[in-house]
Parts: sequence; C-alpha cells; structure tokens
Amino acid sequence: MLRIPRSPRLTGLGPLALATAWWVAMVACGAGPDGSRDRADVPPPSRILLVTIDTLRADHLSAYGYPRPTSPVLDRLAAEGVRFDRPAVQWPKTGPSFTSMFTATYPKDNGVVRRIGTPVPAEFTLLAEKLSAHGFATGAVVSNGAVASDFGFDQGFDAYVETWKLDGAGGDPNRATRVTDEALRVVEGFGDDRPYFLWVHYLDPHFPYTPPPEFADRFVGDDLFDPTERIDIDYDRRRKQMNGIGWEKVLEGRDDLAFYKARYDAEILYADSEVGRLLDALGVDDGGERTLVVVTSDHGESLGEHLYYFDHGRFGFQTCLRVPLIFHYPGVLTPRVDTEPVELLHLAPTLLDFAGVDLAGARWGQGESLVDRLMGAAGAPSPDLAFSEAGYGEAGAWQRVVQDRRYKLVRARSPNAQQWLGGPGQPWVLYDLEADPGETVNRARELPEETQRLRRALLDWLETERFPLGAEASSEEGEMESRTRKQLEALGYLD
Repeated sequence: MLRIPRSPRLTGLGPLALATAWWVAMVACGAGPDGSRDRADVPPPSRILLVTIDTLRADHLSAYGYPRPTSPVLDRLAAEGVRFDRPAVQWPKTGPSFTSMFTATYPKDNGVVRRIGTPVPAEFTLLAEKLSAHGFATGAVVSNGAVASDFGFDQGFDAYVETWKLDGAGGDPNRATRVTDEALRVVEGFGDDRPYFLWVHYLDPHFPYTPPPEFADRFVGDDLFDPTERIDIDYDRRRKQMNGIGWEKVLEGRDDLAFYKARYDAEILYADSEVGRLLDALGVDDGGERTLVVVTSDHGESLGEHLYYFDHGRFGFQTCLRVPLIFHYPGVLTPRVDTEPVELLHLAPTLLDFAGVDLAGARWGQGESLVDRLMGAAGAPSPDLAFSEAGYGEAGAWQRVVQDRRYKLVRARSPNAQQWLGGPGQPWVLYDLEADPGETVNRARELPEETQRLRRALLDWLETERFPLGAEASSEEGEMESRTRKQLEALGYLD
C-alpha cells in the first residue's frame, strides 16, 4: 500500500539549504539544535536514512569480527562511522522490538509483548509522527507483516509501502531487490522542498534462508563449512525449534547445520548488496547533502546454539539480543567503536535530537539521546546497564534480562524456560560474557556479589515507570487484512 504525501510544507528550499539555514539561524540565536543546550557543532541532517535488516545478529557481520565476508557495505559504514559493539534489543521479536524503538518505551510498559499482531497502543506517539511535525517528509518501505499498517506502525508516515501487499509479478515482492526499488520510488515522491526521513526494512535474512541463486552457494563448502554437525529432523511435526527442527524448516533435504549457516550468511550478503545499491542511488557518498545513515536490526537469530534452531524470541540469549548498530554521518561523527552496552530504546530520541527536535533534558519517552555519546563529548552519559525481555508462552512469566560491561543476569520464572537456562528451580542465571560468550555456564552461585548487584538493578527497573502513559498490556491480536495474515503465516508467525 502506497500513500502519496498529501501536502507540501516549507517550500522554496532544497533539503540541504533548508537544514543548513535552520541550523545557522539557531546558532545565531545562541541555541543548540535541540533548543536546550549548545549543539552548534552538530548540524542537523537534511536526510535521515534508517536501514533495518530483519533477523540480523551482530556476530555474523565482518565488521563485528565474523571471518566470512558477509557485509562489505556495512563494514565500510562502520569503519567510517560509529559502531556500537554491545547493542541490545528490548524484545527479540519484530513487533515488540520496533514498538520499543519507535516509541522509546520498554515492552513491560507499552504492553506490546510476545505475540505478533498486537497493535501499537493509541496513547503513544511514534518517531515518524514527531519528525513529520518538525517539517520532515516521511516515508517507509517495510517487508515484514509484523509491522503492518494493520497494527498502527504507519503512524506519521506520508508514504508507507508494505511489500507483501504489492503485485508479486516478477518475483517475491518481499525480496531485498524489490524493497530497494520501492524505497527509491518513495524518495522520488518527496520532492526537494524539505528534509526527509526514510525507513527501509529488509526482510532477508529471515528464515527460510533462500537467497537468490547468485548468492545461494557463496559460502557452501568454504573453509568455515563443517559438514559433521547434524540436525535432528522430526518429519512427524510441522514446527519444531528445540532439539531439532520440524519438516517445515527443512531446506533441500539437508540436515547439516553448516548448510543452514552458510545460507543465512548468504542472505546477509544479499541484503548488504542491496543496501549498497540504495546508498549509491541516493548519492550518500557524493557529499551534496548532509545524510545521517543508521543501520540496525529488530533482533538476531538462533542458529542451533542452546539446541534452539532458526528462530528468535523464546530466549534472551545474545544470539537474539545483540544486533548491529552503526551511525554514519561523514564530517560530523569521528570514526570509532563504542564498547559500552547500549539499548535500541535510545534510537528514536537520538534521531530526534539530530533532527533538531526540542527534547527536554535530551530525553524522549524512556529513552535518552546518544548524540553527545556519539560525538565523544566530555561527560556524555554512558549507561552501564542494558535491559531486555524475551519469551512467549506463559503470559506474564517472560524472561527479564540485565547486562553490564561483562555480566548478564536472566530472570526466568517459567519452569519451561528454566530447563533451557539454569535448570529446574533456578530462576536466576548469571553469565560471564567475557569468559563464556556462548552463555553455557550459570555462574550465579559462584559469583553471588555480581548476581545480587544485577538482581537489585533488575528488580528496581521492573518496578519503575509501569505503564506511565496509560497503555494497558494486551496479548490480543489486532485486526489484519488477508494479505498480512497470509504473509505472517508464510513466515511461521501464525498457524
């Protein structure tokens, strides 16, 4: 579905001239772009491009140390910008994650948890609404029905293209190639009279891992390909993720885990190439317009770790919580790596701050702008804790997670989750991410002081700001049209 921008505003200036003139005026008045502090050294962008790649775990990107060359385009953006090494999503499912990102609120407080199809509460204002009110043209191209307009994610967008609702002639409309094509069409509709915000969401590398033929076997049989590890396949069950897979997830009759990992990596390479095509077509490197590019993901993917196969959301392991977060703003951001924990909850206030939206205390919702931290400003806040949630099944018994620079504590009240974490009767699990990055050993009893410190922090967090804006927790499925339901069924989200 495409909605054409209804009415031009702030006409007469190109986006770069508009942003520059506004910035100069603000500096002349002695105010920073956020109206509350001196920010003359941070010019507002004329274009904000948010690229999100579904199901993208950080540790399968070359920029994050992965030995396969999966991401040359993202590697370059990371080398030229600021790469956060320890981002954490707030819930490793698409709908809850984007709700948290775009409202700057935690799932425990906004009520969008666990289930696909829970509408964004009407009480909340979304990022695009704030940018639109500030004079930005706004557009999005999304390829996952979990963020359908059916559930309110289109709020604030002048144009909102949902690829699964497009004509599929010529191939899968949800492929990265089609997403890029549609994104460029949306930009053509913006005109040149105001700055714009464009959100582009690529579905690849979400399961099934079936990249185009020219990418499919790129990593099959390479030096990292180990054909000895096998997956148990239960042909009597359609869906299964623990201790093996059901018949629905079998690709080409294969049971070697290395094949699935290679295909997942090939999907990343394919999506990366389309990000490159998008950047080239927009002339991001030409220097003619001031463009802020941000790349991240809604969640990662478990590829057999902890006997959890080709899925996400059930557990709060790093495979699903740790995603890339890259800010690329040439001439403004000095290239570096930020190694401290960071929550994607802070993304929206950061973009608003860059855009010059007035933020009281550099905060919006429950998030805080990262601009000073990105700029390396002296005294910039660097929170040493990141909070997340995960799980599905037992309502109200999901996992709660807190992590700092080294340790990670998981609270698992559900007996079903406990059997996969610390064991039956063990609701608290402590991982040493430095010594045990694979999260295989519970150190809670061995390190009681660290466990108690993080336990207090987690319990304090759970007690603060519960439903601060009047939203009510809901697991009820929102109304969705047939095309959205069909796509979500194809992705395995609905029966």
